[in-house]
Amino acid sequence: MSQRIRDIHSSFATINQTQKQETEKLTQLQNDVINLAKDIGVSEDIIRNILDNNLQPSKSQRQLIWEDEIFLNNNFLIIEDRVKEEVFRNPEILPPLSNLDYAIVSISGLVATILDFLVVKIPKDINYLGKYKQEGSNFTQWLKTLGFDQEGELNPFLKWCEDTCKVSYDQSINQNIKGFNPKTHRLLSLGHDPLFGLIFGTLDIINGNMTAFDINGNLHILKTFDMSLEDKAFAPLIWLGHIISDMSTKMGVPIPGWAFLQLMQFGFYGSDTKTIADISRWMYLNGYDLRHFITMSVPVTVIEIIVRGYHYLSCLDSAEQLQYSLHTSIANREMYQIQSNLKLHKMLFLAHAISASGNALKIFTYAGNPLAINLPQWLFFAKESLTILQAVTRDTTPKKIVRNRDKINDAWDKIKNINI
Repeated sequence: MSQRIRDIHSSFATINQTQKQETEKLTQLQNDVINLAKDIGVSEDIIRNILDNNLQPSKSQRQLIWEDEIFLNNNFLIIEDRVKEEVFRNPEILPPLSNLDYAIVSISGLVATILDFLVVKIPKDINYLGKYKQEGSNFTQWLKTLGFDQEGELNPFLKWCEDTCKVSYDQSINQNIKGFNPKTHRLLSLGHDPLFGLIFGTLDIINGNMTAFDINGNLHILKTFDMSLEDKAFAPLIWLGHIISDMSTKMGVPIPGWAFLQLMQFGFYGSDTKTIADISRWMYLNGYDLRHFITMSVPVTVIEIIVRGYHYLSCLDSAEQLQYSLHTSIANREMYQIQSNLKLHKMLFLAHAISASGNALKIFTYAGNPLAINLPQWLFFAKESLTILQAVTRDTTPKKIVRNRDKINDAWDKIKNINI
């Protein structure tokens, strides 16, 4: 069959060559007629009008010429390959952004970076490495004043929580745990974790234990004292009250999950090759606690508010038009929602990428001080990176089907509008 098709195409090529030669002869003949008319005194315009009227094809002839041109000027084997390539071509993975979208992304990322430099800074004033005097965050220092009156005493509610919510894991000194002292006991004791402490602290209250790491990353579960049955029944509430009372103390409570970094007994930093566990413990001792975590969350919150607010407002009109359209199918509405969600996360990813890059610059300007790391910013950047990775690797078959169906409909509309 392929050989026969090639023979047919070869025949058509021969016909095209013959037609080309005949056309050249007719053109030459037309020129001879015009020249002869000039010699006998007939106007050239009259001759051309006569020739044009005689050579003008009829409606049926025009239709045959149009069909012949399509059939002769197209190789159907090539067309088939081109159609297959078009049908199976992958659509755009992520929706495009307008210039205004990019402007909003850039503005939010730059604002977050400025806040990181001017508001977040580092937890407190420090003479880093003995030669870099670095200023701490005024906002974090203000947070550390909350919960105290003018005389430096805890307010009545926090004082009540401190006196009432006694727990079995609240030891400040334990010789059986290396490095466990009044400054580190909230970091090393898992019951003091603001998130995972709900699990470990509740279990410690019920069992009368203390679960803690030492500075070598070893886990210890030590028996302390049994609490009353009534306290065990309200263990989660007692844990919460104890955390609230500890938040306003000088050392505060650690960032959620920060204690688990004691398991990372590797890495190197500085001349004495400190491990990641050593660095995280040093950061906590220098004010890198839950209150500074709240301060570090300010730039992230600004990005989320600006980008999500802009995206919501920009989608209002389009969503309403799509919802009340009589010709919009459920599939198209779902496709619109997916594309809208992808656009939002693409904008968030770019904004957090700008802010994370700004934080990397901040760390450099602070001579590599790990206290300058904006943990919430990097967590949100990692979250949006995973979202984009899932979007890039998703199955795009439904989108291909909708795109191809739309192109077929457009092609049929064009064919219907052809005037022959």
